[in-house]
Amino acid sequence: MPFNVLVLTCLAYVAFLFLVAFVVERRASRGEMRFLRSPFVYTLSLSIYCTAWTFYGAVGSAARTGLEFLTIYLGPTLVFVGWWWVLRKLLRIGRRQRVTSIADLISSRYGKSNLLGVLVTVIAVVAATPYIALQLQSVTLSFSVFAQSSPETWAMPDRDATAIWVAAGLALFTILFGTRNLDAKEQHHGIVMAIAVEAVVKLVALLAVGIFVVWGLGGGPVAMISRIENYTDPNWAIQPGRWGGLIFLSAAAVITLPRMFQVLVVENVEEGHLARASWAFPTYLFLISLFILPIAMIGLERMPAGANPDMMVLTLPLHEGQGGLALLAFLGGFSSATSMVIVETIALATMVSNHILMPAWLWLRPQAAVSGDLRGVILLARRFSIIGVLALGLEYFRLSGGSAALAAIGQIAFAGMAQVLPALLGGIFWRGGTKLGASLGLSIGFATWGFTLFLPSFGAGGVISAEVLQHGLFDLPWLRPQALFGTEGMDPLIHSIFWSLALNIAGYAVGSLLSFPDPVERIQGAAFVNAFDDELQAERLGWTHGKAEPEALMNMAQRILGDEAAISFFEAEARAQGKAGFLPDLTPRFLAELERNLAGSVGAATAHAMISQLFGRATVTVEDLMAVATEAAQIMEYSARL
Repeated sequence: MPFNVLVLTCLAYVAFLFLVAFVVERRASRGEMRFLRSPFVYTLSLSIYCTAWTFYGAVGSAARTGLEFLTIYLGPTLVFVGWWWVLRKLLRIGRRQRVTSIADLISSRYGKSNLLGVLVTVIAVVAATPYIALQLQSVTLSFSVFAQSSPETWAMPDRDATAIWVAAGLALFTILFGTRNLDAKEQHHGIVMAIAVEAVVKLVALLAVGIFVVWGLGGGPVAMISRIENYTDPNWAIQPGRWGGLIFLSAAAVITLPRMFQVLVVENVEEGHLARASWAFPTYLFLISLFILPIAMIGLERMPAGANPDMMVLTLPLHEGQGGLALLAFLGGFSSATSMVIVETIALATMVSNHILMPAWLWLRPQAAVSGDLRGVILLARRFSIIGVLALGLEYFRLSGGSAALAAIGQIAFAGMAQVLPALLGGIFWRGGTKLGASLGLSIGFATWGFTLFLPSFGAGGVISAEVLQHGLFDLPWLRPQALFGTEGMDPLIHSIFWSLALNIAGYAVGSLLSFPDPVERIQGAAFVNAFDDELQAERLGWTHGKAEPEALMNMAQRILGDEAAISFFEAEARAQGKAGFLPDLTPRFLAELERNLAGSVGAATAHAMISQLFGRATVTVEDLMAVATEAAQIMEYSARL
């Protein structure tokens, strides 16, 4: 296929996706959200889990290790079928706390600590770097496949130059998609719809290749099953320990990966969509993995020895003279890579901007906090963050050589983000978890993962010398990266998962038990752990029997939220109650929602105490007053710095 045709096809496809996103954003801005409120759009957006690793690497993994590729789908399936209550709690917390990223959630839970937000952001960026490299590698390899098989020889730039052009194109595409404007909820309706379209494209492409392979080359399902049963390869033997580790790893990844948290929690428009996704998303994973093993099986039979198994989805149709099918497969792989990069870099850019760049910029230019419009600065910070994240992925691709199996690169990223899991689950189920415990656990787990898995992935002599790999750090045998504390003979991935998470959990538990949460942490801990009890707590407070008038609450809200935002909120609540005007009845649900809105500006404890004071409530606790004093001191200190 001529190079010009391939490039024009990619550009036309990208233009189509941008058009979809643009139209949906325009309609969403006018309040026309009918399509976005479909649970199937939400389910299809979750397919961002299936990246180039799924589209290309799963076939390569199947060719190398047989059924082991299924572990990557079994983990998310178990989470959505059996742990949907955990996901529902995350959705409820995300909506109530106005969470914009996984770093924001961890920071908010542990006393709204920006230090923790920075730590989670650094972990996410470092862990995502191999995954960004994976997408660059997959697109680069797919271009080279067409270059080698084309009857018209067209010049293919060298590997690094191709990766640079791909990274530049993805950066431009992501900036156009994700930083066109700011949204108060950090929701990107156009992107969600574009991802849903890409989900259909990659599923149709993989199913088309699979149907061609099974019925066109394999002689039908019965003959294909017979082939698989009679195939013998010692590498296809099931290893229970590795299977268990990979299932756990993929289950953790579907919750903690920045892009998954973005579409699962931040982009969710209705909590009820999760009920449909609990069976629809596992169904999608089943369909997209249905023909992986048959494609690998026929590829091993028909492709020449030494052919890259990761590219069989492309090379097999080309080998059989099916150029149109190969082009469809190329678009499926291109969709898998671009959709992942778009959402991942948007999520990471939000985290880097909110927790690192903007605080640093305000520290350097304190007058900007009290004058001027920060929207342009925030958008610029996010655009630079997108470019920086992609540059890191490109550098990893260059340093690592781009020769490792795609599945292995993906597993490194999964293991890195799994370090957030103890602090995340501990934060929503254990009120005793503290800022010190979370910081200690995350730091130890991240350092252990980096030493045992991430740095060795560059190869002997890449970042860690061959001497350290063989003899250990400081010539201590028990500090060998792949045999930590003398545990020899373990699979390197399982070895890293075991030690990093074991030390992470130990640090989290010990740090939490040896420290005491401050008042803000205690209130946030109660709000996270008891996320489903907010309305009951509002009723128990007896606010509906107080003496406050709606006008007083309106006046308070206007001072904090601003006139336009306060009036819009009150008017919407009155309309929801079936009342004219903009003064709703003071129901427990309305008061709880008002408190959450005020908390976004003045803090949860201050908002709670202010409403309590208006209602003449005499049971303001010592903890409430301490929390208010703490927040007031923080505000005064911040004002003094400004």
